[in-house]
Amino acid sequence: MLKENKQALLDLIAAGSGVYGVSIYHFESEEEFVHLPNEEFYAASIIKIPIMAAVFAQVAEGKRSLSEKITVREEDIVLGDGILKNLVPGKEWSVHDLIVLMIIESDNTATNLLIDLVGLENVQMYMNGWGFKQSKLCHKLQVLPSITRRLDESNSITPKEINQFLKEIAHGKIISINACRKMIEIMKQQKMNDLLPRLLPESNGLIGTIPIWELAHKTGYVPGIEHNAGLFYMPDCTFTVTVLSKNVPNRDEPKDIIGKIGAFLYKISK
Repeated sequence: MLKENKQALLDLIAAGSGVYGVSIYHFESEEEFVHLPNEEFYAASIIKIPIMAAVFAQVAEGKRSLSEKITVREEDIVLGDGILKNLVPGKEWSVHDLIVLMIIESDNTATNLLIDLVGLENVQMYMNGWGFKQSKLCHKLQVLPSITRRLDESNSITPKEINQFLKEIAHGKIISINACRKMIEIMKQQKMNDLLPRLLPESNGLIGTIPIWELAHKTGYVPGIEHNAGLFYMPDCTFTVTVLSKNVPNRDEPKDIIGKIGAFLYKISK
């Protein structure tokens, strides 16, 4: 499936002036498509996927509970995506709710609270154990402008490592089958759907109808960068898809390219 469509995918990527790293895996045929798979990209909010997994790892180890409450203090609030920055400080949120906010609203305040909960070094320790060799978590979010950070001080990821991690989650090999199921359920609630799903047909129908497609995914954005990574489910076909970008001239270009990749995968699965 992916082998015979390699050139078409390369043509979609070549249409842009930015740098794009792509890793796609088709579960049924076990075929893979890659373009710059080991290129390092600033992680942006894609790093929230392994952060989520690190929280679930500590829950499985009995160190944390998903029902544990954390108070959001005024000094915890940071800018960027999310809703916590718009709410009155002092409220308590469960660890589970902070994970949901981190993933589906990309809430940076929730993310930093979870990093503090697990420990930044511990998140990286888990990542190392899960096979991440290039990807790394160096800092919390929105604590220092990314333009002033050196490359070796930045949160970074590669298409290959993120896509492999998603593949392992789909197979239930990260922490436990139950943890993987919960993480996928959360990613399926994603509210930012203007990249891979942007050109897909509406999946709404009669109440109770089986969806014609689903995405369990996460986006990432900072100026010059637009990412999307996730699990793409269709009735008879499943992909892991990671598309990372950098040096893009505007947001329209990567949205167009990533959207066309999502639409193309849907088309060839029919």
